Amino acid sequence: MPSFSGPTASPAAPLAAPGAVLTNATRTALLARTNLGKLWQHQPQAGTEDVLNGCFGYDGRRLEFVFTTVQADGKSPGRYLVAGKFRCYGDVTPFRGSVELQQVQRLPAGMKVIAPDYEESAAPTYCATGGFALQATSRHGLGGQFTGRIALDFQLTPSRRAVLMTNTANPATRNGGLLFEGSWADGPGSETTPVVWKQGIAVTHEVLTRFEIGERDSHINPKYARVGWNNFWKNDEWWVERQIAQR
Repeated sequence: MPSFSGPTASPAAPLAAPGAVLTNATRTALLARTNLGKLWQHQPQAGTEDVLNGCFGYDGRRLEFVFTTVQADGKSPGRYLVAGKFRCYGDVTPFRGSVELQQVQRLPAGMKVIAPDYEESAAPTYCATGGFALQATSRHGLGGQFTGRIALDFQLTPSRRAVLMTNTANPATRNGGLLFEGSWADGPGSETTPVVWKQGIAVTHEVLTRFEIGERDSHINPKYARVGWNNFWKNDEWWVERQIAQR
């Protein structure tokens, strides 16, 4: 994996998750032996399924993120150097930066957690929270920097592999999975714009009013087509570098 540097995530006030906070020693040991960065890194075989979707600004403008590289910092457990691309207003812009997980909590045993196999799970579930700073590396598109807080719910397999729990009752992650929430700014001292994104389109159900309409055959409300939500199911790997044919 390539080595690179990027903006540093400033310490952020952790998002409020219920449950006991792990001690510093326990948190450090968990983060050192478990690569949580895999939970937001795009897997090529997934195609468009694990693209992170969300909203930019106050009108619900669609914002999409793909983290193509997530590199653990061997000297600082829980810190990851990241790179990838985001798309907004139809423009694709590369970025790099860092994500730093600063706190881990064990969610209450009585909290409802649905495992990926759609069965209710009684295994210990954790919530990791921290901060992120992502800097666009091109002036094409939005440019600027995204900063804010991250929260993610996960369980550990017997081999210590982390599994994302996408359906929980945790308010810190807006009911499961992983959540990036913060703001975008074009430069130091400039006005900020709110942003929020997570896996799938889960976050839009809370951010946008009547995003889906219909009952049995629900679909995206056509009024959101003007802000980029008209082609959600299109199999478009927009972050992949296009190869130019050579004669």
